[in-house]
Amino acid sequence: MGKLARFLLQDHWKKTKREDDRRIATLTPTAGVAEDIDIPYRDDGNPLHLLDVYYPEGSPGLLPTIIDIHGGGWMYGDKELNKYYCLYLASQGFAVLNMSYRLLPETDLKGQVQDIFDSLHWLERNGEQHHCDTKRVFLTGDSAGGHLAGLTACIQLSGELQNLYGVAPASFAISAMAINHGVCDPADHGITGYQFTNREMDRMFFGRNPTQSPLYTKANFQDTAKGLSLPPILLVSSEADDYHSRSLALKAHLDGIGASSQVLFWTKAQGEKLGHVFNILYPHWPESVETNKAISTFFTASA
Repeated sequence: MGKLARFLLQDHWKKTKREDDRRIATLTPTAGVAEDIDIPYRDDGNPLHLLDVYYPEGSPGLLPTIIDIHGGGWMYGDKELNKYYCLYLASQGFAVLNMSYRLLPETDLKGQVQDIFDSLHWLERNGEQHHCDTKRVFLTGDSAGGHLAGLTACIQLSGELQNLYGVAPASFAISAMAINHGVCDPADHGITGYQFTNREMDRMFFGRNPTQSPLYTKANFQDTAKGLSLPPILLVSSEADDYHSRSLALKAHLDGIGASSQVLFWTKAQGEKLGHVFNILYPHWPESVETNKAISTFFTASA
């Protein structure tokens, strides 16, 4: 069943890639934004260890900095998926670090977290050369990238989690975070209707015997966030998103642990087309511009 599960999962993401390639070909980059592209944050020749930095053309000095983690079910995608979203955020007066990371099954959840922290340490060493101000750093992620962003924020604040994931904390603080249509619980992550794909995802995340992994119960907000002084969080979602219930549950959990959080939730009455990660996929839509402007305003207010 494991081989069948991987085939179904990989076939799903191959179809998604074809759709994304067609969609991305129709997009136009935001004007007035400079791009420093394909910079290795780990010098091993892996194309998934590259990042881009975007910032307004002619920027004279350091800018508040956004780190973006793309979605794709932990198995698919790279920084090109979110480029146009990130270019828009940069146009609002930010430096934006847009990173790729290794995917399942090439690596596991621990490897993905280590990639993200390697990009944070690259920012420590090199950010000022690309207009990045590490005194004002914000974190955003969408879908599975929302999970990785939230987990990163928790690990950054916890020595126990740093030891479990084998990472050192960044020297800078995360001032605020925006989670777009987050799928923040890896316990429910396969293809709807196929429980055996969930079991195979568990094996890719945690190893052959997932429940024996020390990370198995240290992989999401419910497991990791309690007792931590999390930065302010903005949750973005929409009723037309099939995963909207995840954002509602996350909001309830954050309220339950006393974390500071706000929501921007679109209703179906405001737009049936406003589905999963619409503001990332179609950043030119008026609703997307409003949403992404709200994210940049939230970050500016949290600086």
